[in-house]
Amino acid sequence: MTSDTRAGDVTEGVSTPTLDVLRELRALADHSPGRARRETWSYLRELGGRDDRAALSSLFGAGTEPVGLDGRLEGLIVGTLFGIPEAVLANQLMKIDPTWRGKSFDQASGTGLNRLSPIARIAMPVVTAGYLGLRKKDGEMEGFHFDFATDTGLIEPKVTVCALDYGVPRYRNPGVRTFPIRHTRDEIVQLTPGVYLGRALLLKGRPAPRLIAYFALRHPVGGAL
Repeated sequence: MTSDTRAGDVTEGVSTPTLDVLRELRALADHSPGRARRETWSYLRELGGRDDRAALSSLFGAGTEPVGLDGRLEGLIVGTLFGIPEAVLANQLMKIDPTWRGKSFDQASGTGLNRLSPIARIAMPVVTAGYLGLRKKDGEMEGFHFDFATDTGLIEPKVTVCALDYGVPRYRNPGVRTFPIRHTRDEIVQLTPGVYLGRALLLKGRPAPRLIAYFALRHPVGGAL
């Protein structure tokens, strides 16, 4: 782990079980980065399994500005969706097929897209009221493009994030009630090298953005996806 990764580390001097784990993982990354990546991912799975949003918020606040967001990253929905009426049905469907598999980033252009399971080819045109931006590639479906750049988080904890903008007109992302991705913003921080925690914010419907989900991304350990 580089000194840049440590910069702005708000875990320093603060002790909670969640932040203690993060400190241990970052220390592990100094000499065993692959193991740290795997154990960070396992810890996020554990928090998601018990839907521990307080711990996830604490981790997010201790995150640092992401480095290395480039190429194909594996994705994980951490916990359940919440804060929107559609979450109940969506959570049930995700138990059958999580659908979302991750994101791909092109750091040079500041653009990216989402990768989904093949079932999205059938389900998404129905859910998104005719969105035609999905394309098949390497056994997955790709679509829901975004631009990304460094910014400050819109809600607490307001740390430095990589912000994903789905509202770019040329992408023609859907804004329908069942899938309002055009009106969402993803914010991502780095936990340990190669592992990132994200949160999805809904920008429409209330005076202030509201948090509706947490997700994680990671570079594959020891090879490509």
